[in-house]
Amino acid sequence: MSTPAKPRSEEAAPQRRRKLKTRRSVKIIDRLSTVGITIGGVGTILAVSAVCLFLVAVVVPVFVPGSADEVSRRPAGIETAPPLFFGADEYRVLGWTVFPDGTIHSTRLDTGELVEEHRVFENKTLTASAATFKGDRVAFGFGDGTVQIGSVGFVTDFPDPASLPEWAQSLPPGERAVLGASIVEKTLEGQIRRQRLNVDIHPPVSIDTTQSVVLVDLLAKDTGSMLATLASDGTLRLSLLRETENLMTGELSQTVTHTILPTPMPSPLPSPIPGPVSGSTGGSAGAESAAPDGAWPNRIAILDNGSDLAVIWPDGRLFRYDTQNLAAPRIAERTSLSERKGIDLSVVRLLLGDATLLVGDTAGDVRAWFKHKPEDADTPDGAAMVAAHRFEGPGVPVTAIASSPRTRVMAVGYADGRIRLYQVTSGATILETTADPGEPVIGLHITAKNDGLLALTPKNFWHWDLKMGHPEVTLRALFTPVWYESYEKPSHVWQSSSGTDDFEPKFGLWPLVFGTLKATLYSMLFGAPIALLAAIFSSEFLAPALRTRVKTLIEFMASLPSVVLGFLAALVFAPFVQEIIPVALASFVTIPAAILIGSYVWQLLPHRFTLRFSQLRLLFLFALLPLGMLIAAGVGPMMEKIFFLGNIKLWLDGNQGDPFGGWVLLFLPASALVVAVAMTHYLGPWFREKATRLDRTGLGLLDAGRFVVGAALVLALALVAAWILELAGLDPRGEGRFFGTYVQRNALIVGFVMGFAIIPIIYTIAEDALSAVPEHLRAASLGAGATPWQTAFRIVVPTAMSGLFSALMIGLGRAVGETMIVLMAAGNTPILDINIFNGFRTLSANIAVELPEAVKDSTHYRTLFLAALILFAMTFVINTVAEIVRLRFRKRAYQL
Repeated sequence: MSTPAKPRSEEAAPQRRRKLKTRRSVKIIDRLSTVGITIGGVGTILAVSAVCLFLVAVVVPVFVPGSADEVSRRPAGIETAPPLFFGADEYRVLGWTVFPDGTIHSTRLDTGELVEEHRVFENKTLTASAATFKGDRVAFGFGDGTVQIGSVGFVTDFPDPASLPEWAQSLPPGERAVLGASIVEKTLEGQIRRQRLNVDIHPPVSIDTTQSVVLVDLLAKDTGSMLATLASDGTLRLSLLRETENLMTGELSQTVTHTILPTPMPSPLPSPIPGPVSGSTGGSAGAESAAPDGAWPNRIAILDNGSDLAVIWPDGRLFRYDTQNLAAPRIAERTSLSERKGIDLSVVRLLLGDATLLVGDTAGDVRAWFKHKPEDADTPDGAAMVAAHRFEGPGVPVTAIASSPRTRVMAVGYADGRIRLYQVTSGATILETTADPGEPVIGLHITAKNDGLLALTPKNFWHWDLKMGHPEVTLRALFTPVWYESYEKPSHVWQSSSGTDDFEPKFGLWPLVFGTLKATLYSMLFGAPIALLAAIFSSEFLAPALRTRVKTLIEFMASLPSVVLGFLAALVFAPFVQEIIPVALASFVTIPAAILIGSYVWQLLPHRFTLRFSQLRLLFLFALLPLGMLIAAGVGPMMEKIFFLGNIKLWLDGNQGDPFGGWVLLFLPASALVVAVAMTHYLGPWFREKATRLDRTGLGLLDAGRFVVGAALVLALALVAAWILELAGLDPRGEGRFFGTYVQRNALIVGFVMGFAIIPIIYTIAEDALSAVPEHLRAASLGAGATPWQTAFRIVVPTAMSGLFSALMIGLGRAVGETMIVLMAAGNTPILDINIFNGFRTLSANIAVELPEAVKDSTHYRTLFLAALILFAMTFVINTVAEIVRLRFRKRAYQL
């Protein structure tokens, strides 16, 4: 039987395949997006690389060594004795030379052509001479017991070209010529500059009418001059010369006050030093001479703005006089400047500031001596001379030393013709050159702008162009302790400016790096736990509807500008906390304790009640914050009376109380960590076994009891540790220790405020990472019988660890680079102190403060860019490590 045919309409219609085709507009947008993203990524890499290269380009010249290029060399023209002093003007056009016969020559520096001659004294026997380290003030001592002081300088003006001869007007730019007693030069800008030597020698000052002056030294002051003289009978004097002007007539009158110091000379006296003695501290052309028996000193030097006087013998003996009170001068110290017996001193000069003695010896070494105040000093004034810096020579005697008039640079000449330039404080060797090989260098002078070096040998007079570079900055000076003048010991110091001309810039970067790490540490200690715990709570325990609102509110905190937070920290929080220090410290304990106690109370409530009002759990916790503050308000003053004798500020200063309370405060966090780990390890199994037999209320009571026991153990452990350390005589107070003087703007304020600045970014990234954990992992854990708390910390957190670590690293990078908060709330003091109650300065804040005032391409300017490069490197290393660790955690998470 055949089956009836199906109607045509019921037959299966043929299936048509739809042709999928992407629209042209979508393709164009996709391609443009790909190109845009590629350009953006490559552009970001190039921009970061360009910033790094720019920083490197600015910083590299700091470490480029100096150089010396020969400008001219001409015969020395020494016919009899070498000159006493010589120097040059700031433009290195005119040179001046003082000869032993009392003549001062002004010469063209390039050709040696004599321009003018001055006769400053005649028919007198010169027995001593001295000049200031800048060379602009001189003093001459004579056989008749008188001293003449004066000034040698240059007068520079820009005359009207019409007043000059026609040949002078037509000078090519850069050319110079002699015009009368001056030199005219057409500058590159087309102006005519005229310079001439100006010599002003004052009338003689009588020191001792019966004895000749053997040694002399001069200190120029705004109010007059101070002279130190040693007479041929061994009398040592300090003379104050004061000039006063008659307001009616304009006449100057001079008053002289003499003070006789205790004599350092033996009795009976041998013959005095024969011939003129150079006591220059500047560009001296002659080395000091000494009596063969060495009984007479060959150098006296006024130190430290007249507060000390040094008397120095050729064998290295030194007497230091305390002359701060001229009514009662005294010998404060006797020491030796020689390193070992048999090595004599060959040259003694002063460094910029008149406080450091540069001592060269016959072994070729140079040492820098200055006064400091060690704790164990047994001198009457509590100070002692110390050889803070040593420069090893080539093994031949030092024959000349010159000090820079602007920086702490010295030029050292040796008996074999070699010349070396050193930066005294940093110890850097700037350059080495040679004048006449085999010939001693008998005179040196560094020009006023540090751009030229003059040297004299028995054969030739040399002139070099100097490029010193930046010798103040070395890796050693940047990151290791440096012994600065008059400091008690080597120290890390950043101090880039001062109000005095002889100030020495100090570019120690370690205090700034330390300040950056200190700010980061305290802010992370405060902000990171709060942010991570808040992310875990909102992600795992908060209702979804409420979670969105809380997250939005926390993210809204990120919109607060740093300058606003810094303003609040400096002008609101800092003064407020200063008045309630005990309450503020107690709140770090009472607020977490109140929240924990509230959590245990919540566990003891009926289960139906907690389920019904579970959405109010967050409000319940927030209500505990005021409770914790109220407890702190009561506990803080009580603890201040018990542990700090009622005034914690005086205790921090070390003016009252014992160290017990401070050790308790320090050991509470450590004790809490030790007790928590110990109870988890030893009591955890027992607790879990008991928990299986108890109902919800019993379990809550057991958990609360464990908390009470743990808190008691924490307090007991902290008290015992504090008692032991107190018996050992240890005190957490003092310089470089955990506690010290309370400063209003300090690390505690910065950690609190900057912690709030990093909480939003850490919270947001951490919460996103936790929310991205697959739900099936949570469901599997809960289905296996784990509690929500166990699920969160044993399943969710390990899975999201890469994201949590990234959140911490991004927050760390935010804290490292923060500027305005630390600038306004940290006290802006670049000190190396771990004290949480003291201030600091960070790298970023230092750049923001000082870069606008730094002279372009100066050492200060380039060092600030080096600080920026270090900050860049720190951020780069942090981000690199974060990415490596994140990828490792992410790989482990994929295995789940």
